[in-house]
Amino acid sequence: MKITKVYIENFRNLTEVSVRLMGVTAIIGNNNSGKSNFLRALTLPLLSEEIGTSSKNLSWTDIGNESKNKYYEFIESNKDALSKGKVELSMFEAIIPKITVTIEFTVEDSESYSMKDFAVSFSETGEAQYQLSYSFTCKNSKELMEHVAEVINNTDSGNSLEELKLNLLPVSLYTYAIYVPFKEKNLSYDNLKLLKYNSIQAERDEFSNSNTRLGSKQLVQLLNKKLSTSSMIKIESEYTNFFEQIKSLSGMDEVLNWQENTEIKNAQDFFSKISILPNMPPMTSLLNSVRLGYDESSLASQGLGYRNLILQLVMINSLIEASNSLYSLLTVEEPEAHLCYENQQIMNSFILNIASGNKDLQLVYSTHSLQFLDKLDLKNIVLINEGKGYAFIEEFTSNELNYLSKNPNLDLFKLFYSSRCILVEGISEELLIKSYIKNKHNTLSNIEIISFHKGFKKIIDIWLKINIHTNNKLGIIRDFDNQPRAQEEHEAYNSYDNIFVKTTVNYTLEDDIVMQGNNFSILKKYFEAMYGWSNIETPELLSKKWKSAKAEIMLQFCVDIGNEELSNVELPQHIALVLNSLEIV
Repeated sequence: MKITKVYIENFRNLTEVSVRLMGVTAIIGNNNSGKSNFLRALTLPLLSEEIGTSSKNLSWTDIGNESKNKYYEFIESNKDALSKGKVELSMFEAIIPKITVTIEFTVEDSESYSMKDFAVSFSETGEAQYQLSYSFTCKNSKELMEHVAEVINNTDSGNSLEELKLNLLPVSLYTYAIYVPFKEKNLSYDNLKLLKYNSIQAERDEFSNSNTRLGSKQLVQLLNKKLSTSSMIKIESEYTNFFEQIKSLSGMDEVLNWQENTEIKNAQDFFSKISILPNMPPMTSLLNSVRLGYDESSLASQGLGYRNLILQLVMINSLIEASNSLYSLLTVEEPEAHLCYENQQIMNSFILNIASGNKDLQLVYSTHSLQFLDKLDLKNIVLINEGKGYAFIEEFTSNELNYLSKNPNLDLFKLFYSSRCILVEGISEELLIKSYIKNKHNTLSNIEIISFHKGFKKIIDIWLKINIHTNNKLGIIRDFDNQPRAQEEHEAYNSYDNIFVKTTVNYTLEDDIVMQGNNFSILKKYFEAMYGWSNIETPELLSKKWKSAKAEIMLQFCVDIGNEELSNVELPQHIALVLNSLEIV
Protein backbone atom coordinates (compact mmCIF):
# COMPACT_ATOMS: atom_id res chain seq x y z
CA MET A 1 0.00 0.00 0.00
CA LYS A 2 1.25 3.47 -0.85
CA ILE A 3 0.09 7.09 -0.76
CA THR A 4 -0.31 8.01 -4.42
CA LYS A 5 -1.75 11.52 -4.14
CA VAL A 6 -1.73 14.33 -1.62
CA TYR A 7 -3.92 17.45 -1.59
CA ILE A 8 -2.88 20.33 0.70
CA GLU A 9 -4.87 23.52 1.20
CA ASN A 10 -3.84 26.57 3.23
CA PHE A 11 -1.14 24.95 5.34
CA ARG A 12 1.50 27.60 6.03
CA ASN A 13 2.82 28.73 2.61
CA LEU A 14 1.21 25.81 0.74
CA THR A 15 -1.95 27.49 -0.55
CA GLU A 16 -3.09 24.78 -2.93
CA VAL A 17 -0.91 21.78 -3.69
CA SER A 18 -1.98 18.59 -5.45
CA VAL A 19 0.77 16.16 -6.45
CA ARG A 20 1.34 12.47 -7.05
CA LEU A 21 3.77 10.53 -4.88
CA MET A 22 5.84 7.47 -5.69
CA GLY A 23 7.16 4.72 -3.43
CA VAL A 24 10.28 6.86 -3.02
CA THR A 25 9.78 10.60 -3.61
CA ALA A 26 12.44 13.31 -3.55
CA ILE A 27 11.23 16.83 -2.70
CA ILE A 28 13.41 19.60 -4.12
CA GLY A 29 13.13 23.37 -3.92
CA ASN A 30 14.72 26.57 -2.68
CA ASN A 31 15.08 27.49 0.97
CA ASN A 32 11.74 28.71 2.30
CA SER A 33 9.87 27.25 -0.67
CA GLY A 34 7.75 24.94 1.48
CA LYS A 35 9.59 21.58 1.48
CA SER A 36 9.49 21.13 5.27
CA ASN A 37 5.88 22.32 5.33
CA PHE A 38 5.04 19.71 2.69
CA LEU A 39 6.60 16.90 4.75
CA ARG A 40 4.79 18.08 7.87
CA ALA A 41 1.43 18.38 6.08
CA LEU A 42 1.80 14.89 4.64
CA THR A 43 1.88 13.41 8.15
CA LEU A 44 -1.14 15.28 9.56
CA PRO A 45 -3.79 12.73 8.48
CA LEU A 46 -1.67 9.95 10.01
CA LEU A 47 -1.61 11.41 13.52
CA SER A 48 -2.83 9.02 16.20
CA GLU A 49 -2.71 8.93 19.99
CA GLU A 50 0.47 6.88 19.75
CA ILE A 51 2.50 9.73 18.25
CA GLY A 52 4.38 11.25 21.15
CA THR A 53 4.88 15.00 20.91
CA SER A 54 3.16 15.85 17.62
CA SER A 55 0.06 17.91 18.31
CA LYS A 56 -3.03 17.37 16.25
CA ASN A 57 -4.14 20.93 16.90
CA LEU A 58 -2.35 23.58 14.89
CA SER A 59 -1.71 27.25 15.56
CA TRP A 60 -2.58 30.59 14.01
CA THR A 61 0.77 30.66 12.20
CA ASP A 62 0.00 27.30 10.54
CA ILE A 63 -2.97 28.82 8.69
CA GLY A 64 -1.90 30.04 5.25
CA ASN A 65 -1.34 33.79 4.90
CA GLU A 66 -3.23 34.00 1.62
CA SER A 67 -6.45 32.65 3.14
CA LYS A 68 -6.00 34.79 6.26
CA ASN A 69 -5.49 37.93 4.17
CA LYS A 70 -8.72 37.28 2.26
CA TYR A 71 -10.48 36.83 5.58
CA TYR A 72 -9.12 40.10 7.01
CA GLU A 73 -9.92 41.98 3.79
CA PHE A 74 -13.52 40.75 4.03
CA ILE A 75 -13.74 41.96 7.64
CA GLU A 76 -12.26 45.37 6.77
CA SER A 77 -14.63 45.78 3.82
CA ASN A 78 -17.69 44.72 5.84
CA LYS A 79 -16.70 46.21 9.19
CA ASP A 80 -19.86 48.22 9.73
CA ALA A 81 -22.21 45.44 8.66
CA LEU A 82 -20.40 42.91 10.86
CA SER A 83 -20.54 45.21 13.88
CA LYS A 84 -24.33 45.45 13.47
CA GLY A 85 -24.84 41.75 12.78
CA LYS A 86 -26.06 42.36 9.24
CA VAL A 87 -23.76 39.94 7.38
CA GLU A 88 -25.22 36.65 6.19
CA LEU A 89 -23.69 33.73 8.09
CA SER A 90 -23.20 31.79 4.84
CA MET A 91 -21.13 34.65 3.40
CA PHE A 92 -18.98 34.76 6.50
CA GLU A 93 -18.56 30.97 6.61
CA ALA A 94 -17.29 30.95 3.02
CA ILE A 95 -14.35 33.23 3.89
CA ILE A 96 -13.23 31.60 7.19
CA PRO A 97 -9.73 30.15 6.70
CA LYS A 98 -9.32 26.40 7.09
CA ILE A 99 -6.57 23.84 6.62
CA THR A 100 -7.24 20.54 4.88
CA VAL A 101 -4.87 17.73 3.89
CA THR A 102 -6.15 14.68 2.03
CA ILE A 103 -4.08 11.65 1.14
CA GLU A 104 -5.14 9.02 -1.37
CA PHE A 105 -3.98 5.39 -1.23
CA THR A 106 -3.52 2.54 -3.64
CA VAL A 107 -4.39 -0.66 -1.82
CA GLU A 108 -3.46 -4.22 -2.70
CA ASP A 109 -6.25 -6.80 -2.87
CA SER A 110 -4.90 -8.50 0.24
CA GLU A 111 -5.21 -5.21 2.16
CA SER A 112 -8.68 -4.19 0.98
CA TYR A 113 -10.58 -5.68 3.92
CA SER A 114 -8.38 -3.96 6.51
CA MET A 115 -8.82 -0.68 4.62
CA LYS A 116 -12.57 -0.99 4.00
CA ASP A 117 -13.38 1.91 6.35
CA PHE A 118 -11.15 4.21 4.25
CA ALA A 119 -13.06 3.61 1.00
CA VAL A 120 -14.80 6.71 -0.38
CA SER A 121 -16.11 5.44 -3.71
CA PHE A 122 -16.26 2.45 -6.02
CA SER A 123 -15.96 2.34 -9.78
CA GLU A 124 -18.29 0.40 -12.07
CA THR A 125 -15.79 -2.45 -11.99
CA GLY A 126 -15.85 -2.47 -8.19
CA GLU A 127 -12.45 -0.81 -7.76
CA ALA A 128 -12.34 1.23 -4.56
CA GLN A 129 -10.80 4.63 -3.96
CA TYR A 130 -9.27 5.08 -0.51
CA GLN A 131 -8.72 8.45 1.17
CA LEU A 132 -7.97 9.96 4.56
CA SER A 133 -8.25 13.64 5.50
CA TYR A 134 -7.11 16.00 8.21
CA SER A 135 -8.84 19.33 8.78
CA PHE A 136 -8.30 22.27 11.10
CA THR A 137 -11.47 24.34 10.97
CA CYS A 138 -13.61 26.73 12.95
CA LYS A 139 -15.98 24.63 15.05
CA ASN A 140 -18.69 27.31 15.34
CA SER A 141 -18.80 29.96 12.63
CA LYS A 142 -21.68 31.81 14.31
CA GLU A 143 -19.67 32.17 17.50
CA LEU A 144 -16.67 33.42 15.51
CA MET A 145 -18.77 36.01 13.68
CA GLU A 146 -20.20 37.26 16.98
CA HIS A 147 -16.67 37.42 18.39
CA VAL A 148 -15.50 39.47 15.39
CA ALA A 149 -18.42 41.87 15.90
CA GLU A 150 -17.46 42.26 19.55
CA VAL A 151 -13.83 43.04 18.64
CA ILE A 152 -14.94 45.65 16.10
CA ASN A 153 -17.36 47.26 18.52
CA ASN A 154 -14.65 47.53 21.18
CA THR A 155 -12.18 49.16 18.78
CA ASP A 156 -12.12 52.91 18.14
CA SER A 157 -13.83 53.65 14.84
CA GLY A 158 -10.83 55.48 13.46
CA ASN A 159 -8.37 52.72 14.24
CA SER A 160 -7.26 50.01 11.83
CA LEU A 161 -7.90 46.35 12.56
CA GLU A 162 -4.38 45.53 11.34
CA GLU A 163 -3.02 45.06 14.88
CA LEU A 164 -5.94 42.84 15.97
CA LYS A 165 -5.40 39.91 13.65
CA LEU A 166 -4.98 37.29 16.37
CA ASN A 167 -8.13 38.51 18.10
CA LEU A 168 -10.09 38.48 14.86
CA LEU A 169 -9.15 34.84 14.22
CA PRO A 170 -8.72 33.08 17.59
CA VAL A 171 -7.61 29.48 17.14
CA SER A 172 -9.28 28.62 20.42
CA LEU A 173 -12.44 28.42 18.29
CA TYR A 174 -10.76 25.90 15.96
CA THR A 175 -10.66 22.13 16.19
CA TYR A 176 -9.07 19.31 14.23
CA ALA A 177 -10.63 16.24 12.68
CA ILE A 178 -9.18 13.12 11.06
CA TYR A 179 -11.79 11.49 8.89
CA VAL A 180 -12.62 9.73 5.65
CA PRO A 181 -14.10 12.22 3.14
CA PHE A 182 -17.85 12.00 2.51
CA LYS A 183 -18.34 10.04 5.75
CA GLU A 184 -19.77 11.68 8.85
CA LYS A 185 -17.94 9.79 11.59
CA ASN A 186 -14.32 10.42 12.55
CA LEU A 187 -12.04 7.43 12.43
CA SER A 188 -11.29 5.50 15.58
CA TYR A 189 -7.82 4.85 16.95
CA ASP A 190 -8.15 1.21 15.87
CA ASN A 191 -8.39 2.43 12.28
CA LEU A 192 -5.59 4.98 12.52
CA LYS A 193 -3.12 2.64 14.20
CA LEU A 194 -2.95 0.67 10.93
CA LEU A 195 -1.13 3.66 9.42
CA LYS A 196 2.06 4.97 10.97
CA TYR A 197 4.65 7.57 10.20
CA ASN A 198 8.05 8.57 11.51
CA SER A 199 10.03 11.69 10.74
CA ILE A 200 13.72 12.50 10.85
CA GLN A 201 13.86 16.27 10.98
CA ALA A 202 16.64 18.55 9.84
CA GLU A 203 17.21 19.96 13.35
CA ARG A 204 19.47 17.13 14.48
CA ASP A 205 22.83 18.87 14.87
CA GLU A 206 22.82 18.42 18.67
CA PHE A 207 22.68 14.65 18.31
CA SER A 208 25.19 13.08 20.72
CA ASN A 209 26.84 16.43 21.29
CA SER A 210 26.85 15.56 24.97
CA ASN A 211 29.16 13.09 26.65
CA THR A 212 26.48 12.19 29.17
CA ARG A 213 23.26 11.66 27.24
CA LEU A 214 21.82 10.22 24.07
CA GLY A 215 21.14 13.60 22.54
CA SER A 216 18.27 12.88 20.14
CA LYS A 217 14.69 13.31 21.35
CA GLN A 218 13.46 11.43 18.28
CA LEU A 219 15.69 8.45 19.00
CA VAL A 220 14.71 8.39 22.68
CA GLN A 221 11.03 8.37 21.70
CA LEU A 222 11.67 5.61 19.19
CA LEU A 223 13.48 3.42 21.72
CA ASN A 224 10.76 4.09 24.27
CA LYS A 225 8.09 3.00 21.78
CA LYS A 226 9.95 -0.23 21.09
CA LEU A 227 9.83 -1.33 24.75
CA SER A 228 7.17 -3.95 25.44
CA THR A 229 5.29 -4.23 28.73
CA SER A 230 7.40 -7.22 29.79
CA SER A 231 10.58 -5.28 28.98
CA MET A 232 9.49 -2.32 31.10
CA ILE A 233 8.62 -4.68 34.00
CA LYS A 234 12.08 -6.20 33.77
CA ILE A 235 13.73 -2.75 33.68
CA GLU A 236 11.82 -1.67 36.79
CA SER A 237 12.78 -4.90 38.59
CA GLU A 238 16.43 -4.47 37.68
CA TYR A 239 16.31 -0.84 38.77
CA THR A 240 14.96 -1.93 42.17
CA ASN A 241 17.79 -4.44 42.55
CA PHE A 242 20.27 -1.76 41.52
CA PHE A 243 18.81 0.59 44.10
CA GLU A 244 19.03 -2.02 46.87
CA GLN A 245 22.72 -2.45 46.09
CA ILE A 246 23.30 1.29 46.37
CA LYS A 247 21.34 1.44 49.62
CA SER A 248 23.31 -1.44 51.11
CA LEU A 249 26.77 -0.25 50.08
CA SER A 250 26.24 3.37 51.04
CA GLY A 251 24.75 2.60 54.47
CA MET A 252 21.72 4.80 53.83
CA ASP A 253 19.67 3.16 56.62
CA GLU A 254 22.25 4.00 59.27
CA VAL A 255 22.54 7.59 58.10
CA LEU A 256 18.84 8.36 57.82
CA ASN A 257 17.50 6.32 60.75
CA TRP A 258 19.41 8.34 63.32
CA GLN A 259 16.83 7.56 65.99
CA GLU A 260 18.08 3.96 66.16
CA ASN A 261 21.47 4.96 67.56
CA THR A 262 20.92 8.32 69.21
CA GLU A 263 21.48 8.96 72.92
CA ILE A 264 18.03 10.50 73.07
CA LYS A 265 16.15 7.72 74.85
CA ASN A 266 12.67 8.36 73.54
CA ALA A 267 13.57 9.30 69.95
CA GLN A 268 12.09 6.05 68.65
CA ASP A 269 8.78 6.92 70.29
CA PHE A 270 8.47 9.89 67.94
CA PHE A 271 10.06 8.43 64.78
CA SER A 272 9.37 5.01 63.39
CA LYS A 273 11.55 3.32 60.79
CA ILE A 274 12.47 5.75 57.99
CA SER A 275 12.40 3.81 54.74
CA ILE A 276 14.35 4.46 51.57
CA LEU A 277 12.26 3.77 48.46
CA PRO A 278 13.38 3.60 44.82
CA ASN A 279 12.27 6.55 42.72
CA MET A 280 11.89 4.98 39.31
CA PRO A 281 12.36 7.79 36.72
CA PRO A 282 10.28 7.95 33.52
CA MET A 283 11.54 5.60 30.84
CA THR A 284 12.48 8.51 28.58
CA SER A 285 14.74 9.89 31.32
CA LEU A 286 16.46 6.54 31.68
CA LEU A 287 17.00 6.25 27.94
CA ASN A 288 18.21 9.82 27.65
CA SER A 289 20.91 9.11 30.23
CA VAL A 290 22.48 6.57 27.86
CA ARG A 291 25.80 7.62 26.37
CA LEU A 292 26.50 6.60 22.78
CA GLY A 293 29.91 5.51 21.60
CA TYR A 294 31.55 4.64 18.33
CA ASP A 295 34.69 2.56 17.90
CA GLU A 296 35.38 2.54 21.66
CA SER A 297 35.12 6.31 21.99
CA SER A 298 32.32 8.76 22.67
CA LEU A 299 30.21 9.55 19.64
CA ALA A 300 30.37 13.20 20.71
CA SER A 301 34.05 13.16 19.71
CA GLN A 302 33.13 12.27 16.11
CA GLY A 303 32.53 14.93 13.48
CA LEU A 304 29.08 16.46 12.99
CA GLY A 305 28.68 14.77 9.61
CA TYR A 306 29.50 11.33 11.01
CA ARG A 307 27.05 11.81 13.87
CA ASN A 308 24.34 12.68 11.35
CA LEU A 309 25.14 9.61 9.27
CA ILE A 310 25.03 7.28 12.30
CA LEU A 311 21.82 8.83 13.62
CA GLN A 312 20.01 8.30 10.33
CA LEU A 313 21.27 4.75 9.85
CA VAL A 314 20.31 3.78 13.40
CA MET A 315 16.90 5.44 13.28
CA ILE A 316 15.86 4.11 9.88
CA ASN A 317 16.94 0.58 10.80
CA SER A 318 15.03 0.85 14.08
CA LEU A 319 11.94 2.20 12.35
CA ILE A 320 11.90 -0.73 9.95
CA GLU A 321 12.37 -3.22 12.74
CA ALA A 322 9.68 -1.62 14.88
CA SER A 323 7.14 -1.34 12.08
CA ASN A 324 4.40 -3.95 12.21
CA SER A 325 1.63 -1.82 10.76
CA LEU A 326 -0.24 -2.09 7.50
CA TYR A 327 1.47 1.02 6.17
CA SER A 328 4.49 3.07 7.28
CA LEU A 329 5.61 6.47 6.03
CA LEU A 330 9.11 7.76 6.68
CA THR A 331 9.91 11.41 6.00
CA VAL A 332 13.48 12.68 6.11
CA GLU A 333 14.60 16.30 5.89
CA GLU A 334 17.87 16.80 4.03
CA PRO A 335 19.54 13.41 4.54
CA GLU A 336 22.71 14.91 3.04
CA ALA A 337 23.14 17.48 5.85
CA HIS A 338 26.82 17.72 6.87
CA LEU A 339 27.72 14.55 4.94
CA CYS A 340 30.75 14.40 2.66
CA TYR A 341 30.32 13.16 -0.90
CA GLU A 342 31.17 9.54 -0.06
CA ASN A 343 28.82 9.43 2.93
CA GLN A 344 26.07 10.97 0.82
CA GLN A 345 26.51 8.05 -1.55
CA ILE A 346 26.29 5.60 1.35
CA MET A 347 23.20 7.32 2.78
CA ASN A 348 21.43 7.48 -0.57
CA SER A 349 22.17 3.84 -1.33
CA PHE A 350 21.02 2.80 2.13
CA ILE A 351 17.64 4.54 2.12
CA LEU A 352 16.85 3.37 -1.41
CA ASN A 353 17.71 -0.22 -0.49
CA ILE A 354 15.57 -0.01 2.64
CA ALA A 355 12.62 1.43 0.71
CA SER A 356 12.82 -1.08 -2.14
CA GLY A 357 13.07 -3.99 0.29
CA ASN A 358 9.97 -3.06 2.31
CA LYS A 359 6.73 -3.03 0.35
CA ASP A 360 4.77 -1.46 3.22
CA LEU A 361 7.24 1.42 3.68
CA GLN A 362 7.04 4.67 1.73
CA LEU A 363 9.90 7.16 1.79
CA VAL A 364 9.56 10.90 1.15
CA TYR A 365 12.63 13.09 1.65
CA SER A 366 13.65 16.66 0.90
CA THR A 367 17.08 17.38 -0.50
CA HIS A 368 19.38 20.03 -1.95
CA SER A 369 21.85 17.45 -3.25
CA LEU A 370 22.04 16.01 -6.75
CA GLN A 371 23.46 12.90 -5.11
CA PHE A 372 19.95 12.10 -3.87
CA LEU A 373 18.31 12.49 -7.28
CA ASP A 374 18.22 9.52 -9.63
CA LYS A 375 18.57 10.72 -13.24
CA LEU A 376 17.31 7.34 -14.39
CA ASP A 377 14.07 7.79 -12.45
CA LEU A 378 13.17 11.46 -12.58
CA LYS A 379 9.47 10.68 -12.18
CA ASN A 380 10.17 10.37 -8.44
CA ILE A 381 10.84 14.11 -8.08
CA VAL A 382 8.42 16.71 -6.73
CA LEU A 383 9.47 20.36 -7.04
CA ILE A 384 8.16 22.80 -4.43
CA ASN A 385 8.39 26.37 -5.68
CA GLU A 386 6.81 29.43 -4.08
CA GLY A 387 4.34 27.27 -2.17
CA LYS A 388 3.21 25.23 -5.17
CA GLY A 389 4.03 21.61 -5.98
CA TYR A 390 4.97 20.06 -9.30
CA ALA A 391 5.32 16.30 -9.62
CA PHE A 392 7.57 15.47 -12.56
CA ILE A 393 5.48 12.39 -13.41
CA GLU A 394 2.46 14.68 -13.90
CA GLU A 395 4.18 17.68 -15.48
CA PHE A 396 6.33 15.94 -18.09
CA THR A 397 5.81 13.28 -20.72
CA SER A 398 8.00 10.17 -20.83
CA ASN A 399 9.93 11.69 -23.77
CA GLU A 400 10.58 14.89 -21.82
CA LEU A 401 11.83 12.96 -18.78
CA ASN A 402 14.09 10.90 -21.04
CA TYR A 403 15.38 14.13 -22.58
CA LEU A 404 16.32 15.45 -19.14
CA SER A 405 17.94 12.15 -18.14
CA LYS A 406 20.13 12.01 -21.23
CA ASN A 407 21.52 15.53 -20.95
CA PRO A 408 25.02 15.25 -19.42
CA ASN A 409 25.32 18.86 -18.19
CA LEU A 410 21.87 19.33 -16.72
CA ASP A 411 21.75 20.58 -13.15
CA LEU A 412 18.08 20.27 -12.20
CA PHE A 413 18.42 22.45 -9.12
CA LYS A 414 19.89 25.35 -11.07
CA LEU A 415 17.54 24.99 -14.02
CA PHE A 416 14.18 24.68 -12.32
CA TYR A 417 14.29 26.93 -9.30
CA SER A 418 17.06 29.45 -9.74
CA SER A 419 15.39 32.84 -9.66
CA ARG A 420 17.77 33.93 -12.44
CA CYS A 421 19.22 31.36 -14.85
CA ILE A 422 21.03 31.76 -18.18
CA LEU A 423 21.52 28.93 -20.65
CA VAL A 424 24.45 29.34 -23.05
CA GLU A 425 25.73 27.23 -25.92
CA GLY A 426 29.27 26.66 -24.70
CA ILE A 427 32.09 27.31 -22.30
CA SER A 428 33.12 30.61 -23.98
CA GLU A 429 29.84 32.34 -23.15
CA GLU A 430 29.81 30.82 -19.67
CA LEU A 431 33.32 32.09 -18.88
CA LEU A 432 32.65 35.55 -20.30
CA ILE A 433 29.44 36.13 -18.33
CA LYS A 434 30.88 34.75 -15.09
CA SER A 435 33.93 37.00 -15.42
CA TYR A 436 31.76 40.02 -16.13
CA ILE A 437 29.56 39.39 -13.06
CA LYS A 438 32.59 38.69 -10.87
CA ASN A 439 34.08 42.05 -11.78
CA LYS A 440 30.93 44.00 -10.93
CA HIS A 441 32.01 45.27 -7.53
CA ASN A 442 29.59 45.99 -4.67
CA THR A 443 26.91 43.91 -6.40
CA LEU A 444 25.30 40.69 -5.15
CA SER A 445 24.44 38.11 -7.79
CA ASN A 446 22.17 35.08 -7.66
CA ILE A 447 22.50 34.18 -11.34
CA GLU A 448 23.15 30.61 -12.47
CA ILE A 449 24.81 29.92 -15.83
CA ILE A 450 24.50 26.51 -17.46
CA SER A 451 26.32 25.44 -20.63
CA PHE A 452 23.89 23.63 -22.85
CA HIS A 453 24.07 21.93 -26.20
CA LYS A 454 22.66 23.50 -29.35
CA GLY A 455 18.89 23.91 -29.49
CA PHE A 456 16.97 25.23 -26.51
CA LYS A 457 13.30 24.81 -27.48
CA LYS A 458 12.66 21.55 -25.65
CA ILE A 459 14.28 22.72 -22.44
CA ILE A 460 12.39 26.04 -22.58
CA ASP A 461 9.11 24.13 -22.88
CA ILE A 462 10.02 22.03 -19.85
CA TRP A 463 11.10 25.10 -17.86
CA LEU A 464 7.84 26.87 -18.66
CA LYS A 465 5.76 24.03 -17.23
CA ILE A 466 7.33 24.66 -13.85
CA ASN A 467 7.92 28.41 -13.91
CA ILE A 468 5.24 30.05 -16.04
CA HIS A 469 3.44 31.35 -12.93
CA THR A 470 6.54 32.14 -10.85
CA ASN A 471 8.82 35.17 -10.58
CA ASN A 472 11.80 33.20 -11.90
CA LYS A 473 13.46 34.34 -15.12
CA LEU A 474 15.29 32.43 -17.83
CA GLY A 475 17.80 33.91 -20.28
CA ILE A 476 18.92 32.15 -23.46
CA ILE A 477 22.12 33.23 -25.25
CA ARG A 478 22.69 31.56 -28.59
CA ASP A 479 24.78 31.82 -31.77
CA PHE A 480 23.27 32.80 -35.11
CA ASP A 481 25.26 30.20 -37.11
CA ASN A 482 23.57 31.42 -40.34
CA GLN A 483 20.28 29.83 -39.27
CA PRO A 484 17.61 32.56 -39.45
CA ARG A 485 14.73 30.08 -39.09
CA ALA A 486 16.14 28.64 -35.85
CA GLN A 487 16.62 32.18 -34.56
CA GLU A 488 13.00 33.03 -35.31
CA GLU A 489 11.70 29.87 -33.61
CA HIS A 490 13.74 30.47 -30.47
CA GLU A 491 13.07 34.19 -30.19
CA ALA A 492 9.33 33.51 -30.40
CA TYR A 493 9.60 32.63 -26.69
CA ASN A 494 10.25 36.31 -25.95
CA SER A 495 6.45 36.62 -25.90
CA TYR A 496 6.61 35.23 -22.35
CA ASP A 497 7.30 37.80 -19.64
CA ASN A 498 9.97 35.71 -17.90
CA ILE A 499 11.95 34.36 -20.90
CA PHE A 500 14.58 36.38 -22.77
CA VAL A 501 16.16 34.83 -25.86
CA LYS A 502 18.90 36.71 -27.74
CA THR A 503 21.07 35.67 -30.69
CA THR A 504 24.42 36.94 -31.94
CA VAL A 505 24.21 39.49 -34.75
CA ASN A 506 27.11 37.80 -36.50
CA TYR A 507 27.98 34.14 -36.88
CA THR A 508 29.20 33.47 -33.36
CA LEU A 509 30.33 35.02 -30.04
CA GLU A 510 33.86 36.11 -30.95
CA ASP A 511 32.53 38.00 -34.00
CA ASP A 512 30.12 40.00 -31.86
CA ILE A 513 32.72 40.82 -29.20
CA VAL A 514 35.12 42.20 -31.79
CA MET A 515 32.41 44.15 -33.66
CA GLN A 516 30.89 45.72 -30.55
CA GLY A 517 31.57 49.48 -30.10
CA ASN A 518 35.27 50.33 -29.81
CA ASN A 519 36.26 46.78 -28.86
CA PHE A 520 38.34 46.10 -32.00
CA SER A 521 41.03 48.66 -31.26
CA ILE A 522 41.27 47.53 -27.62
CA LEU A 523 41.41 43.84 -28.50
CA LYS A 524 43.96 44.36 -31.29
CA LYS A 525 46.41 45.90 -28.80
CA TYR A 526 45.65 43.20 -26.22
CA PHE A 527 46.25 40.22 -28.51
CA GLU A 528 49.35 41.74 -30.11
CA ALA A 529 50.89 42.37 -26.69
CA MET A 530 49.70 39.17 -25.05
CA TYR A 531 50.28 36.60 -27.78
CA GLY A 532 52.23 38.43 -30.50
CA TRP A 533 49.41 38.04 -33.00
CA SER A 534 49.96 39.65 -36.39
CA ASN A 535 47.81 40.09 -39.48
CA ILE A 536 44.77 41.19 -37.43
CA GLU A 537 44.38 44.59 -39.06
CA THR A 538 40.60 44.31 -39.55
CA PRO A 539 37.77 43.12 -37.27
CA GLU A 540 37.16 40.18 -39.63
CA LEU A 541 40.81 39.03 -39.48
CA LEU A 542 40.90 39.35 -35.68
CA SER A 543 37.67 37.37 -35.31
CA LYS A 544 38.94 34.62 -37.58
CA LYS A 545 42.22 34.38 -35.68
CA TRP A 546 40.44 34.28 -32.32
CA LYS A 547 37.96 31.58 -33.38
CA SER A 548 40.76 29.33 -34.57
CA ALA A 549 42.74 29.75 -31.32
CA LYS A 550 42.69 27.28 -28.44
CA ALA A 551 40.11 27.49 -25.65
CA GLU A 552 42.83 28.70 -23.25
CA ILE A 553 42.92 32.01 -25.14
CA MET A 554 39.25 32.69 -24.29
CA LEU A 555 39.84 31.59 -20.70
CA GLN A 556 42.73 34.05 -20.29
CA PHE A 557 40.72 36.81 -21.94
CA CYS A 558 37.93 36.25 -19.42
CA VAL A 559 40.46 36.31 -16.54
CA ASP A 560 41.90 39.59 -17.83
CA ILE A 561 38.63 41.31 -18.64
CA GLY A 562 38.63 43.15 -15.33
CA ASN A 563 42.19 44.42 -15.80
CA GLU A 564 43.04 47.92 -16.93
CA GLU A 565 43.88 47.03 -20.54
CA LEU A 566 40.43 45.47 -21.05
CA SER A 567 38.41 47.63 -18.66
CA ASN A 568 36.63 49.45 -21.50
CA VAL A 569 35.65 46.33 -23.46
CA GLU A 570 31.87 46.27 -24.01
CA LEU A 571 29.75 43.15 -23.76
CA PRO A 572 28.17 42.02 -27.03
CA GLN A 573 24.71 43.49 -27.38
CA HIS A 574 22.84 40.16 -27.23
CA ILE A 575 24.46 39.27 -23.89
CA ALA A 576 24.01 42.75 -22.44
CA LEU A 577 20.30 42.68 -23.33
CA VAL A 578 19.77 39.36 -21.55
CA LEU A 579 21.65 40.53 -18.46
CA ASN A 580 19.64 43.74 -18.44
CA SER A 581 16.38 41.77 -18.73
CA LEU A 582 17.45 39.67 -15.74
CA GLU A 583 18.22 42.90 -13.85
CA ILE A 584 21.94 42.16 -13.66
CA VAL A 585 23.44 45.04 -15.65
